[in-house]
Amino acid sequence: MNQQYNREAELKERFNRFIADKITGTAEDYYSRLTVEDFEDIKTTLKDIHNIITYKTTIRFIEWVSDRFPYVKENYQVYLDQVLNTKPSNNGYDLMVIGDIKIVAEIKCNKPINNGYVFGSKQKTGIIDDIKGLLTGKTKVKSLDPTEAYKFLVIYDFGDHTLSAAQHLIKNLSAEMKDRVTIYEEGQPLTLDKVYIVFIK
Repeated sequence: MNQQYNREAELKERFNRFIADKITGTAEDYYSRLTVEDFEDIKTTLKDIHNIITYKTTIRFIEWVSDRFPYVKENYQVYLDQVLNTKPSNNGYDLMVIGDIKIVAEIKCNKPINNGYVFGSKQKTGIIDDIKGLLTGKTKVKSLDPTEAYKFLVIYDFGDHTLSAAQHLIKNLSAEMKDRVTIYEEGQPLTLDKVYIVFIK
């Protein structure tokens, strides 16, 4: 005889397993210790998860850029400090290099919807807005002419889904943008007129 579904039992089991597997390493009933107010506090704290993923991806991208541009390697601490000192709500570029070379980058941590192979409509809108900002500049950033900078759209690599979603996005860009966005391949020469999509793990 099938056991009757119990919503709380399922929620409790999933929550307790996640805490034990990812945080404590100890199987206990964490769910029953928490009040509704505690869960609300957790929910509020978890709003920062996106910012944490973006921050970690940005740091990995600085390392990636340092491996390809000696100027950035020589000034690594400057650009690390730039990222550390920028609030998540800042409307500038996620990374901006001004010096012997110029680089601008936007960092995206969009996982394709439903573990699929395309970005959702809101994700696509945000990514396209970032591509436009890389190509034409941002009103808040007066200190850099984007036509003089290498431009990178950095996407956290969630695997084959991410590559397929990026390919689908490029294929469906408007005609005037499509030729100006490409997925970076190791060793290819970089030009100032394109946005290079870089996948970072």
